[in-house]
Amino acid sequence: MKINKLLTILLIAATLQSCKKDEGPVIPEQEATEVSFVNDIQPIFDSNCISCHPSSGNLNLTSGNSYNQLVNINASGYSAKRVVPNEPENSVLYKKIDGSGTYGSNMPLGGSLSTNQVNLIKQWIAQGAKNN
Repeated sequence: MKINKLLTILLIAATLQSCKKDEGPVIPEQEATEVSFVNDIQPIFDSNCISCHPSSGNLNLTSGNSYNQLVNINASGYSAKRVVPNEPENSVLYKKIDGSGTYGSNMPLGGSLSTNQVNLIKQWIAQGAKNN
């Protein structure tokens, strides 16, 4: 009799175990692709920003000049830096394009960047805002 009860318990346990939800294979988290300033970020500036931020302005976002105008540079009119490496949420550039209104009007004026462009800039800053 004891063996029948034990077999019944084992059968029930095995049945319950087989009903466990299959969560699929564990896939390791992939590292984010490194964003290139020259190949990914500058083209965004070229097509969306230099009409208002040309070489003659307060913020020069033209190729060959933009990086040195952004990273660890105090933003005009704000007590914050334009780009703080590794800290998009503390970077005026990112907060000007994310739609939050943290630093006044969203950029570009009268338009907007695509979600992909905003995410690329955020990722570039989060990866250390490298001049690559």
